[in-house]
Amino acid sequence: MTFLPKLLRILRKSRRLMLGSIVCGLGFSAIGLIPPLVIRRLIQLLDQGVLTGAVIIGMVVLLIGLYLMRGFLRYGYGVLSHIAAYRTLHQLICRTFSHIQNLPPGTLVHRRSGTLMSQSVNDVEVIEDFIAHGIPETLLAIVIPVAMILVLFVINPLLAILVLVPLPLAAYAAYRISSRTHRSWRQVRHYRADLVAEILDRMAGNWVVKSFVREDVQVQQIRNFSARYRDSMITANLWSLIPPGFVETASGMGYVLVIGGGGYLALKGHLDIADMVVFIVYMAQIFIPLMRLANLSEVLQKAAASAQRVFELLDSPIETDAAQVVKPPMDHGWNVVFDNVTFGYDPAEPNLKEVSFQAPAGQVVALVGPTGAGKTTACNLVARFYDAQTGRITIGNNDVRDLPLRYIRENVSHVMQDVFLFHSSIRENICFGRPDATDEEIYQAARDANADGFIRRLSQGYDTIVGERGTRLSGGEKQRVSIARALLKNAPILILDEATSSVDAESEAEIQVALSRLIVDRTVIVIAHRLSTIRDAFRIVVLEDGRVAETGIHDELMERGGPYSRMFAAQLAAQNWQVRPV
Repeated sequence: MTFLPKLLRILRKSRRLMLGSIVCGLGFSAIGLIPPLVIRRLIQLLDQGVLTGAVIIGMVVLLIGLYLMRGFLRYGYGVLSHIAAYRTLHQLICRTFSHIQNLPPGTLVHRRSGTLMSQSVNDVEVIEDFIAHGIPETLLAIVIPVAMILVLFVINPLLAILVLVPLPLAAYAAYRISSRTHRSWRQVRHYRADLVAEILDRMAGNWVVKSFVREDVQVQQIRNFSARYRDSMITANLWSLIPPGFVETASGMGYVLVIGGGGYLALKGHLDIADMVVFIVYMAQIFIPLMRLANLSEVLQKAAASAQRVFELLDSPIETDAAQVVKPPMDHGWNVVFDNVTFGYDPAEPNLKEVSFQAPAGQVVALVGPTGAGKTTACNLVARFYDAQTGRITIGNNDVRDLPLRYIRENVSHVMQDVFLFHSSIRENICFGRPDATDEEIYQAARDANADGFIRRLSQGYDTIVGERGTRLSGGEKQRVSIARALLKNAPILILDEATSSVDAESEAEIQVALSRLIVDRTVIVIAHRLSTIRDAFRIVVLEDGRVAETGIHDELMERGGPYSRMFAAQLAAQNWQVRPV
């Protein structure tokens, strides 16, 4: 249970609730000791011939009061533990989500969203169940037997030792298999996360599945993942149910010893019948909590496995920020400089190799090159989604690694190649970076992105819900909403990663006009696969295989007859391509 110290630290905010639950549980347990002793006293008085009606009435009233109090305490420890559990559930969900938000993009790329969801929601729910049920039930399952055993030792130590002989054997056997049970349940949680991730992946790709008529194949693959999850649960349960079997056997042996040993001692006159009744009643109440504790083994092991996964996530390193928090001087304006930058998602295989170029403030610089040349990677380094392994990138003559992450990203607008819109209104998506923007500012950004027209034609206009990932809009419409979102942010650095790739020629021309107004006093880095869109760029940087192949303006590069001119000629030839049989 190595997760317990960390869990207890999280429970500190709810420690009063848990303390109250424990006090109620202890009171509940203590009251449970009294009724058998009252019965014992009743038998003793009856044996002595001094039992009266008044005594019986007094005992009845006492028992009624005890059981009313016991019910109240039972309710109290259950309610308090659940409130503490739900508070911790809320705290852990918020904490894990916040941690995920601050993970480096490289970490997120290598983790499936379904796995992260399983860790941040499903595993946290298992921990909540442990707090609400596992902790109080475990406490009672330990306290009640211990208290009753002490009473039995007071009544008759010899018989108490005799009847409790099976307990250490059962406890030792359960301890021996606990590590194997923990490994089994950890595997269950791992397979469950895989299953959730696979289902989410196939739901996201539903259109692709249908277009290739692969529904049956996908169902079979999910069936295989589900079967693996099912088999792991069966295996884990096979191990988890062994401790209850041991406790059941120990319970039976305890009764045998009470009847045999107690009967022998009573026959020899060393044990009163009243004491033997207490032993028999207590034996049932001793082993019932132990049986419950054995059954809780599954809850405990699930919680241990889930907690380990949650704390592994919370222990993973987040993005590191610069110590500097003051606004740095921008003496050279918002210029961006790559100085001999080398970077690789896998350091052994760099995507950028000794790349150097400048994007002066107030100018448009275009990055072009074949797929995989490193264009998007270079833009990701500007916003510090990743850090270069060697060389440096500066903004306004300040190394980006010396600038606060928040400061950099507040001053960089980035239109992603893969557009993502939230399941909310168009208005909310456009003002996502500036929630305090006025309606007129939102409309102006949409007009500049050539999106205002189609938005107003929608039934609910700017209040239209776009659907998950913007599925209710066309590709070009999503792209224009995304451009409007970046334009409204009004950052001094604007990165357009093939931002016009999903718009028609007319829209593209209008967006170019809007961009020509926006470049004043802004640094604009454009990635475009249509080279005609960046002919008027201040500088064109051609990347090939992660290196700068050549730089210059359009006319210079065309005259050189190098990679750029060949790419341009290839695109001109492709414009005449027609769909027809070969």
